[in-house]
Amino acid sequence: MKFRILLLIALIALAACSPASGTLTVTDAWARNARAGENGAAYFVIENGTSADDTLLGVRSDIASATEVHMSMADANGVMSMNMQESVSVPANGRIEFKPGGLHVMLIGLTQDLNFGDTITLTLNFERAGEITLQVEVKEQP
Repeated sequence: MKFRILLLIALIALAACSPASGTLTVTDAWARNARAGENGAAYFVIENGTSADDTLLGVRSDIASATEVHMSMADANGVMSMNMQESVSVPANGRIEFKPGGLHVMLIGLTQDLNFGDTITLTLNFERAGEITLQVEVKEQP
């Protein structure tokens, strides 16, 4: 009987020490093909499985002169434009999709060709989750 009580106390103590919520993950990453000197784009899904809001503060890559987060949008006349985003809020237990025609990472001034099948590295910097490094395949839109 003492063993069961000790086991129960140990399990309660372990549960108290474990995180109360999940993690922030980035999945389904891909990039468009483009030529050196041009601009490229990368896309992915951020899933915040934690109980706290987080913020994407920036993205960096070694294959572009600059890396920015942009939002594409159409005006009332259907004219597309892009606005640079200083940050992107990721709500607790929420999901943000970077996709063509919406949020995306703009790879400005590519220093190399992005050919189908190539893999590039992106590092995302989050306020709470810290840095997450992705291996991103260059491919046609899934």
